[in-house]
Amino acid sequence: MDEIEIVGVRTPLRDPKAAVAELHTFARSKGGWAQVFDAGHVVGADHVISALEHAHRAIERGSQKTNSLEVELLLYASGEHQISRAIERVGARAGKPFVLVVGGGLSAAEVLRRFKWSRDNGVFAASVQKLRAFGFNKTEIDSAGPRATDLILEKVARVDLLK
Repeated sequence: MDEIEIVGVRTPLRDPKAAVAELHTFARSKGGWAQVFDAGHVVGADHVISALEHAHRAIERGSQKTNSLEVELLLYASGEHQISRAIERVGARAGKPFVLVVGGGLSAAEVLRRFKWSRDNGVFAASVQKLRAFGFNKTEIDSAGPRATDLILEKVARVDLLK
């Protein structure tokens, strides 16, 4: 797996769909890749790392559902197997902070500079509210105790079962 950077971004997007298209074009022009997620649905860096590991593994095995790492990553991060539902759950939203993930030799600093985005890694800190947004109930969260954020890792892994 290539080196990645995960960066929180405070600068809101006006048009997420257009911004993502422009971001993907820029990343590919530099030989890399990039993806963005709604910061309110990223439960810490481990969430993204696990989703990326699963996406890479699916591609290596030929079991991926899509033809791009970026979209496969989106599916795993969302815990969904349908692209439209994945976008609804974890896609970047207009006017909200987001999480930028870059790899393939592309640097986050280069992307932040190009798009004039402001870094704020606090936006992707894990929280109970984010777990609730993924559908975990109070009993599940309380039962997991201090390892409650591991619940999201199970959700990521379940995508393989949905395929």
